[in-house]
Order: sequence, then C-alpha cells, then structure tokens
Amino acid sequence: MGLNNIGKPKDTTDVELNHPITGEVLCNDDGSTMTITVYGPHSSTYKSIMHTQQNKRLMKAQRTGGKLNLTSEELEASSMELLVKCVSGWNITMDKKPEEFSQDKVRQVFTDLPWVRDQVDYVFGDTRSFLD
Repeated sequence: MGLNNIGKPKDTTDVELNHPITGEVLCNDDGSTMTITVYGPHSSTYKSIMHTQQNKRLMKAQRTGGKLNLTSEELEASSMELLVKCVSGWNITMDKKPEEFSQDKVRQVFTDLPWVRDQVDYVFGDTRSFLD
C-alpha cells in the first residue's frame, strides 16, 4: 500500500454535535443529526483566513519596529474569527426551529454556547476528520 492510498484531504467535514454532559448525539426535531460544516486546515479557505490574520500581525510588527505585542484578548478574538469564518453551514435547531446560518449567528452560538465552539475547535486537531 502506498501513502497516496491512505486518504486524500477534503476541504470540509461535518462536525456532529454531542450533548456536552451525556455525549449523546444531538438531533433536530426532524430526526436529523445537528451538524456544523467546517473548512479544514488543508483547504484554501482556511489557509486564506490564516494568511490574512498572519499578514495583519506581520504588518503590525513592521509598524512597531519588529516588536509584536499581542494581548490575550487579541489572540482569543483571532481564534474566534478563524473558527467563525471556517464554518460554511450548519443544520441545527435553536428554540425549536431551524437556525438560519450567518457568520453573526455562528459567532453568537460560539459565544453563548462555548461547548459548541469547543466541539468544532476539537475537530481541527483530528486529521481523520478531513480525509476521504
């Protein structure tokens, strides 16, 4: 078997949401699994977002003579923006109705329900999630 037969990277994956305490898969009222679709670390979308963030940091460093002072708040905001912008869609229910998708809604869910953000963030460290 050659390495190229093991798995090809794919751009997106669906993150199945689980109850944060029981681990049960969460389902919508229609019985479908609640999922959040994200762009993976090898996708051009993810790389573009990362390059934009890194270029901003490099420009900030150049303006300050090579010194880059980042606050923990800036790093947290950058991390949130990466996650939000990597979400390409979802199939979730909020308040007994399907939740409309937008980056603002994603940011709100990730802020209000940090366990959802944690589950999405976790998948980026799991190479298997982004292989066919």
